[in-house]
Amino acid sequence: MTGFDWFNALDFTQAQTNLGYEAHGDWHRDPWGWPEIKFLLDGGKEIVRDYCNLNLANELALLDVPKENWGTRPAVVLNPVDRLVYQALVDTLSVDIAGELSPNAFGWRLPARTPKKGQYSQNKRQWEGYRGHLILLSTLYPVALKTDIVSCFASMPLDVIQAELESRTPSNHPSKRLLEFLGAFDSAPHRSGLPQRSIASALIANMVMMTLDGVLEHHATALPKIMKRGVQYHSFARWMDDMWLFVRDAGRARRAQIELQQAVESVGLNLNAAKTEVLEDGKALEETQEIEHSAVDSALSLKVSDHAPLEELIDRIIDSPEKTSRTTIKFAASRMQEHNSRHRIQELLEASKRMPHATDAFFPLFRDVFVSEGLQDWFLDYAKSDWAGFQWSISYYARMFGKDTEPRRELVEYFEVLVENPSTSLPLLAVAVQRLVEWNPNTARAVIRAAVRKTSNAHAIRILVLAALNAREPGKTAKAWLDPHESNRATLEMLAAQRYKQVAVLAAYRR
Repeated sequence: MTGFDWFNALDFTQAQTNLGYEAHGDWHRDPWGWPEIKFLLDGGKEIVRDYCNLNLANELALLDVPKENWGTRPAVVLNPVDRLVYQALVDTLSVDIAGELSPNAFGWRLPARTPKKGQYSQNKRQWEGYRGHLILLSTLYPVALKTDIVSCFASMPLDVIQAELESRTPSNHPSKRLLEFLGAFDSAPHRSGLPQRSIASALIANMVMMTLDGVLEHHATALPKIMKRGVQYHSFARWMDDMWLFVRDAGRARRAQIELQQAVESVGLNLNAAKTEVLEDGKALEETQEIEHSAVDSALSLKVSDHAPLEELIDRIIDSPEKTSRTTIKFAASRMQEHNSRHRIQELLEASKRMPHATDAFFPLFRDVFVSEGLQDWFLDYAKSDWAGFQWSISYYARMFGKDTEPRRELVEYFEVLVENPSTSLPLLAVAVQRLVEWNPNTARAVIRAAVRKTSNAHAIRILVLAALNAREPGKTAKAWLDPHESNRATLEMLAAQRYKQVAVLAAYRR
């Protein structure tokens, strides 16, 4: 593949734009906003060409992200070069991969009408369409089958993905390089399937799920075209691996469940029996209205806001913290901020220990409501308790203490220990070292030097280097730390091109 013109075949500028959309929901928020990606399109094109001509993927950083009820989601952080090339490869093949996706499949997709490669529907609008479709169907049909897939992304079998890609895409350099990248990722220790929180991965997953859409459509009923602006919809809806089928009787739903189970197994996945149920007697409408939360918004939008429905939702969250979905918690937390609600806020703070899957929703609310000194006590107690089982969750609560915080010595010492510990996960390392640099650059430099000697992970080295430069570490030291790690070539060449100047931290991250 050495002589192939990758910059003519792939639209890296479009890929950069798509990665910008993706960053808002990433499991790891880079404090510097991945500046290497912009550099790769300017002065780093040779790095991109060299990488495209190889058959590997760069070093990964592993994350354990919590799910509802203390489940674990095995995630990764990709190198900036991998992120850019992976997205560009999928973008250029996107119409072949999933251009014919059912309009009943919502999220991470090309538009149902006139799909164009690399141009995806906005997920916010997709979510609105999904919720609206569920509400409509639950009013039209008395019975619904509700189910999902066990560990969908992590369980995606490479052989199934490979067979689907080979049957749908042309045999060319981009498709071959995509298969090589996925193979390299799948062979990484302790991780398999597809990288999560990635538009590219989600589109590939949707391609595999098209087999299941066929079963759902077979058991569904066609809706009149006039109801959905000329696009033929059916009585089912899918948001990635969350599936709903609406029918007239429970027997039909159970028949569909059997066939769906067979189809799921045919693509190497497993239906989640614990989350599979048939809803009758109006229960489907109740559940879809819970997803919609329209009653809360309607009450809050009145001339004199009615907080009662929001407060009832908060009550339900506190009563069942472990099992409340991220979607519901994020909705409630955002409305509490927007409408200055303090309903049971102290109890919610305590109950949040039981909701590690939603700390990214809670931390801005708690930061804005509580006094920093009291929060520091709460945070240190939490971080040392048995509740703090996920470093990902601790990292978000650590962000409650920003550039204007007067940190107690105990908080600084806790962050110092985190930075020097090579087992500290990337999101927690990033916030701990960035805050130390903000509060005391001299102390931060000493801690970073000790940390560099203890870690061998290229992702951790990158974070330590960028933080060290912001703490006024000399450029020659940064170069010496980055040089041994080929995975950090883009970071090294970017810094060298700008003479090792400090890289600005995102304003939202510093707050």
